[in-house]
Amino acid sequence: MFWKKGKSKVESEFPLVKWLTKDFRGIRFNESDMKYLFKNLDPIVAVIAKKEGEVMIPLWDQDTQVNHLFKLKKDIDGVFGLYEDWMERVVKRRGFEGKELIGFYVNRLNLELTFSVIDTRNDIAKNSN
Repeated sequence: MFWKKGKSKVESEFPLVKWLTKDFRGIRFNESDMKYLFKNLDPIVAVIAKKEGEVMIPLWDQDTQVNHLFKLKKDIDGVFGLYEDWMERVVKRRGFEGKELIGFYVNRLNLELTFSVIDTRNDIAKNSN
């Protein structure tokens, strides 16, 4: 699944899809999201996360072709997510405005969590006319 900028991306090809909002503090994964991640990530990573509540995971930015190592962390509500480092190293660097739809999937070849901007609300509004 390699995409070129400007091409339409189909949401259904991404098992995890998250809207960014202006007040969003990170990307949170619910229980079914975590089942997908634990099933598809490197088994050692999954076990450490379940036991310790946080683990470093590889994350590939498919749009900019940049590899990151992020902390997947359990927050005070017991929900796993990508928080401070996601905001600093992706959201600010990419200039997200809080209206982006982000798709995630685990690449089966390298067991990295991969993400791409699927669409923005502006693009969706334009396409619906």
